[in-house]
Amino acid sequence: MKDLIKLIRNFILISIPLIVLCVLAYVLPMSYMGPEYVMWDEEFENSDDPYIDAQTLIIGDSRAKSSVLPAILHEDTYNIAIGGATPIETYYAVRNHIEKNGAPKYAVVVFAPYHMCDIDNWDQTLYFNFLKPSEIAEIYTKAVELRDPVVARKGRIPEMISYRLRLPSKYLSQMYDADFIGNKDANREMFDSIRDDLGYLEFGDADGDDGETREVFHETFDYSELVVYYYEKLVDLLSDNEVSVVIAQPPINVASDEAMHVEFINGYTEFMDHIEHRRRYYNMKVIREIPVYPNKLFGDSIHVNRKGAEVYTKELKEYLESEGFWF
Repeated sequence: MKDLIKLIRNFILISIPLIVLCVLAYVLPMSYMGPEYVMWDEEFENSDDPYIDAQTLIIGDSRAKSSVLPAILHEDTYNIAIGGATPIETYYAVRNHIEKNGAPKYAVVVFAPYHMCDIDNWDQTLYFNFLKPSEIAEIYTKAVELRDPVVARKGRIPEMISYRLRLPSKYLSQMYDADFIGNKDANREMFDSIRDDLGYLEFGDADGDDGETREVFHETFDYSELVVYYYEKLVDLLSDNEVSVVIAQPPINVASDEAMHVEFINGYTEFMDHIEHRRRYYNMKVIREIPVYPNKLFGDSIHVNRKGAEVYTKELKEYLESEGFWF
């Protein structure tokens, strides 16, 4: 009996540091996480307590986040796009926003075309614990049904549990690199900057970039069934809540336009045609043309710099006003 008590005592003593690390990982993410996390946290907090009563939402990925300046586009506009997100995470983000705050009147949806093909940040999504367990389970079930090679790959379930429990095997390295609380001030400054710009965030600040964007590496439009499934759910969600929607394309630089494969462009255009077909049922406009901007308007190979964002936003504003989007 004494040996059993001693064993239990030793087990408890050994477990205490593990539990402490898990708790710290849970309660202090803004203190040790990298800058990418800040966008996700800002969107999550904005859903709970909106910074402004936005009537127009900008929805999408990092290209939406870095391309559309709400202050220029229209009054009462906020950019809730999330860098690194696909339509999968975005669907749940928008659904949560609507459930907590009601639906906006208008929405501008902007995703990089390659995000219809690549689920390239799913581990980040799990790492940030942005989604609820029930949402993760729903996504995983659909991924298994569609045999998605990323979300439903072998070993995902124990991995998802490890992230949810904030086990040191997943978080200790980042916590150690940040001295546990070393990123707090920089992250808070970035958070405030996003708020000041009404959700906009500049990703690349170079005075030009002639690198090629990720669409170039796709010879065909090899879309992900899981992503397209959630993209259409997102469109349906907005339309079911009587939101006027415009789907716009983010700009690419000249170098990328010259290097993109014709088969990819044709496949993506056909996909937009499919989405356009849904206009018969919904108050939705689809802009299929991908704008091509000079390399000097890009802060990196993927994202426009602030000057590029100003150009894009003004052109988008002019188009939307000409179409009577805001009424």
